[in-house]
Amino acid sequence: MITMIGVRSFLFFLVGAVFLSTPAGAVFAPPKPYGILPNEGQLAWHELEFYGFVHFSINTFTDREWGGGEELPSRFNPTDFSAEQIVRTAAEAGMKGLILTCKHHDGFCLWPSEFTEHSVKNSPYKAGKGDIVREISEACKKEGLKFGVYLSPWDRNHAEYARPEYIDYFRAQLRELLTGYGPVFEVWFDGANGGTGYYGGANESRNIDRATYYDWENTWAMVRELQPQAMLFTDLGPDVRWVGNEHGHAGDPCWATYTPHGLNGARPVPGQTLYKEGENGHRDGMYWIPAEVDVSIRPGWFYHASQDGKVRSPRNLVDLYYASVGRGASFLLNLPPDRRGRIHENDVEALRGFRAHLDATFAVNLAKAGKVSASNTRGNHVAYGVAQLFDGDRSTYWASDDGVCTPSIAVEFGGEQAFNVVDIRENLALGLRVDRWALDRWDNGAWVEFATGEGIGSRRLWQGDLQTTSKVRLRIVEAAACPALSEFGIYRAPDWAVEQVSVADKTSGKSDWKVLAVSSEIKGGGDAFRAIDSNPKTVWNTHPVTKELAPPQEICIDMGKKKLLKGFTYLPRQDHTPNGIVDQYEFYVSQDGKMWGSPVATGEFSNIKSNPIEQQILLDTPVKTRYFKFRALHVVHSRHITVAELGIVE
Repeated sequence: MITMIGVRSFLFFLVGAVFLSTPAGAVFAPPKPYGILPNEGQLAWHELEFYGFVHFSINTFTDREWGGGEELPSRFNPTDFSAEQIVRTAAEAGMKGLILTCKHHDGFCLWPSEFTEHSVKNSPYKAGKGDIVREISEACKKEGLKFGVYLSPWDRNHAEYARPEYIDYFRAQLRELLTGYGPVFEVWFDGANGGTGYYGGANESRNIDRATYYDWENTWAMVRELQPQAMLFTDLGPDVRWVGNEHGHAGDPCWATYTPHGLNGARPVPGQTLYKEGENGHRDGMYWIPAEVDVSIRPGWFYHASQDGKVRSPRNLVDLYYASVGRGASFLLNLPPDRRGRIHENDVEALRGFRAHLDATFAVNLAKAGKVSASNTRGNHVAYGVAQLFDGDRSTYWASDDGVCTPSIAVEFGGEQAFNVVDIRENLALGLRVDRWALDRWDNGAWVEFATGEGIGSRRLWQGDLQTTSKVRLRIVEAAACPALSEFGIYRAPDWAVEQVSVADKTSGKSDWKVLAVSSEIKGGGDAFRAIDSNPKTVWNTHPVTKELAPPQEICIDMGKKKLLKGFTYLPRQDHTPNGIVDQYEFYVSQDGKMWGSPVATGEFSNIKSNPIEQQILLDTPVKTRYFKFRALHVVHSRHITVAELGIVE
């Protein structure tokens, strides 16, 4: 059974549980809380809304996403590390905290752990005397940001992984992080567990029983003891859940209440929930486990110089903000430091544009300047009146009388006003009360609906086409209990400049390419050309009508002329479907298209199921050739092979 500590243990003064008297002497109690409620820690977490991830480790220097565990600590050598620059960049972007990947799957520790030699103490950084965790945590304290830790449960370096002894090691390291670096606001446990690894030199595959191996209940209990205020994150909570994707958006709606479901009806454990259900949560979920939306500012989670030109634009970041914070979830944006140990200039520029746009948007609440009225106010008492919507205090709220579940709020501007953003917040301490809402504008003497949606929760942001009107109305269309709204705002977001697409972005470079051969394909389908058509929306698929074609499968490409290849690229399907995505591969080259020899590259595409971005494979030594072959050895789901695009690095 999932342990939920303190679900109803918050103080009732947060919801105004003191009875209020009207001038006439009548007494009005506050609304009774409805349904599952957040605890005090979760209420505080909801206020953060926007904070950051920092993926920085030995992968930064090996140009990988998931290290295998065999990397030498000497590879970790930032040339100009600055915790201050990293944290200041986050603070200027408006982040309220940072979560540092203290140990990723490769097992390399960013602090001098006394329990392993695979750490910064054996790296060139500060001659082995450095401690990245301490530097980041102290910089966060200086800038007023909260500090969180990521500790991978999977360790591809440790010799005892998948054996009982490893759990003692894992908890010993967790204890180091929770006792040596000050207050921790969130502890992040990744769901990736078990598989191939170095494992102290074993170089083998080790799998675990996720339902029992980590003994999560006792691990969580240790966190509660050492850092009682810290939120625990996994894909099933118990405090904060994974939203179920790494694309930067929550579902619509995204309920804070959630009932974790395991695979094939099994008891849910971290790493084995039905991820897609995390996007929306459940209206009548058993637990308060709100969603966290994690996404990187770049295609990858770690820094890669090849992605310097692929940083998300300010406009895209704003869109992600509306699709996460604007749906009641939190926005966890990854900022990967480069090999200097600093946030790259391109990332800084994007964040500044993002922050400037949001600041300009929310600078003036047009509703606050208007004449505001409600169709019903609880007991006609000022303590529950519409003025509470504009006092900046989440503990105060407008509410209607019991039984009045479809009230409305109207704003008169006193003249024509243009806007394109509406902000609504519920008082979370009273539960999720509103099911459906609508927005109307006054047009030619009548109300005209221009937006509707499900759920409000911590925050609901509507963003759309510019509306020009003299009056706006918020209608509660359906609610499980009388509404209790803490804030309401109407805003005008500035226009965006038109983003130009360069000619280089449109050039495919594959006009002379053709498919030389494939090992298997749908009879009569002939769609292998889709793997090189420069269209990421089309897919070569080996899945026939009657029988799946299991790996290994291969496709041979003729580039038309010899090229000096520095590497290859593989783009998985981009339709958010994991079927057929390749995660183990081989690449070959040939001088005649017939004799192939040994593979020039072989390995895994890490994290490709959750983050299906273009994969780049660089060769140790460039090779000049006209022909290359891609061989798919394994897929993350199903048995057939899919390829959106194959390419080369010149």
